[in-house]
Amino acid sequence: MPSSDRGGDGLRALRSEYESAARARHYAEERWTRTRRARRTDRREQGFVGAWLEELGPFRRALDLPCGTGRFAPLLARHAHEVVAVDAAHAMLLRHPGRSRLQASAGALPFAEASFDVVLCSRLLHHLLEPELRTAVLAEFARVCRGPLIASHFDSRSYQAWRAGIRRRDRARFAQTPASFRAEALAAGWRERDRRYVARGWSQQTWVLLEPVGERRTGGRA
Repeated sequence: MPSSDRGGDGLRALRSEYESAARARHYAEERWTRTRRARRTDRREQGFVGAWLEELGPFRRALDLPCGTGRFAPLLARHAHEVVAVDAAHAMLLRHPGRSRLQASAGALPFAEASFDVVLCSRLLHHLLEPELRTAVLAEFARVCRGPLIASHFDSRSYQAWRAGIRRRDRARFAQTPASFRAEALAAGWRERDRRYVARGWSQQTWVLLEPVGERRTGGRA
């Protein structure tokens, strides 16, 4: 059964930030194509995710959360028989091309235990400022997934994180060290297996491949 929504206030505030038709249109039509930098970042991130899915798949059932307007939908569809797209923002889901779409909170997923073989969590965790909330979300993923988790977070050791701190910008975004991320992941039932950098030392954006620990560790291939 789904758990209670721990940290619900923080997740609802994040939802309101993305619950607009203009923001959804931007993500669907411009966010990853408008500039050379955006296109390069998208290629690198698609490459990281694709390589891990190729290595560990194919999968029966995948969870994409937050799915946004479907940036990773084609890639996931190539590696999973069924992809369930979940986002807290209804405006984003309206722009998503998938058939299995659901509006839900990452803190209280409406799925039974071990419902998925893989989870993709792109660009969510750096929005969650409290360690307890990040750990709770990671634990909810652990509850519904019996296979790997592919996720991203902001690296505090990067130039972008240092610059944001100096300028006191991005107060709604949280960067952390790899060590602190690993500690939170482990507390939620995950062990880091691999780590990739969009631009190591420069970009905050970092991707990690996590695997279940303990009795949850099982295969997820179709």
